[in-house]
This record gives sequence, C-alpha cells and structure tokens, in this order.
Amino acid sequence: MPELIGMADRIMVMCDGRVTGFVDGEQMNQETIMELATRFAS
Repeated sequence: MPELIGMADRIMVMCDGRVTGFVDGEQMNQETIMELATRFAS
C-alpha cells in the first residue's frame, strides 16, 4: 500500500462493490484507506 499512496494523487476506495469514499492530501494514509475498505464488511 505505501507504493500506491506514494504514486497516487487521489484514491477511490470500494467495499463489497460499493464506493465508500475518496482520499487525497492529508487523509491519504493506510488507516483511513482500510477504514473505508472495511466499512460495509460483515
């Protein structure tokens, strides 16, 4: 994931086929991305 964060300007995150959010700038860190990626997981 560090490579993705280093290369991207903006990341779209999905969970269970649904878009859960976009991260960019100061929000672009592994914790925020994983929180969005598991938002609807059950």
